[in-house]
Amino acid sequence: MRTRYSKYVSLVLNLTMVKSLKKALDIMEFVSESNNSPSIVQIANHLKINRTTTYRIVHTLHSQGYLKKDEDKNRYQIGLRLLPMAARLLDSNKLRKESLPHLQELAQETGERINLGIIFQGEVLYLGGVEKPSLPVVYTRFGKKAPVHCCSLGKILLAYLPEQEVDRILSQKPLVKMTENTITDPGTFKKHLAEIRTQGYAIDYGEHIPGSYCISALIRDTTRSGIGSISISSGSLEKLKGYLELLLQTAEVISHLMGYMGR
Repeated sequence: MRTRYSKYVSLVLNLTMVKSLKKALDIMEFVSESNNSPSIVQIANHLKINRTTTYRIVHTLHSQGYLKKDEDKNRYQIGLRLLPMAARLLDSNKLRKESLPHLQELAQETGERINLGIIFQGEVLYLGGVEKPSLPVVYTRFGKKAPVHCCSLGKILLAYLPEQEVDRILSQKPLVKMTENTITDPGTFKKHLAEIRTQGYAIDYGEHIPGSYCISALIRDTTRSGIGSISISSGSLEKLKGYLELLLQTAEVISHLMGYMGR
């Protein structure tokens, strides 16, 4: 009887710890994606977690450096404890390491902003990029997210996925209308993906941000699957079309570095 009771108590404690860990991760994700540093009340209300529990978890995350507190306003931001982890992840990511020199070269040749992205949890996740050379700061962007259905980085990746996987990703979130050009009907969007697959590149016709256009190409690996995509962004769609061959060549070079041997 004691053995059964001990196992039951252990199981309950383990489940409680898992639930607490899930809540802590949800809190960190919400804080990281908030435009304004949220308070404990805002965190609790948004995630529908008891305020006392929220306070306890936030206090623990803050004490360990995973959250940073604005003492004047009692609001929270992501802490520096995560920075070394992110740096190690980026340094070990082969796709990013192999791509960055070529992204920088492409930015110099086109004079435009260049991006590198993958699909992660149904969204486009930026692994890196280079700002246009005319700006005073050149940097490698990472961590930014974008809707998969209305940016060229996401559309080119979706176009080469199996239909069942596309359906799964599109079912996770509604096709939100970001601009007048955003495609929000799933059937129409899937026909658009077929067109992209035929032409071998994707264009964002101001579907994500008004007046901002992108053109993307696929990066493949040894499995011939699309593992990422690169894009050129500009305020001029005609200029972008003139860079298409250069974009496709750059994507092919990176693909070969990732082990792709051609068709």
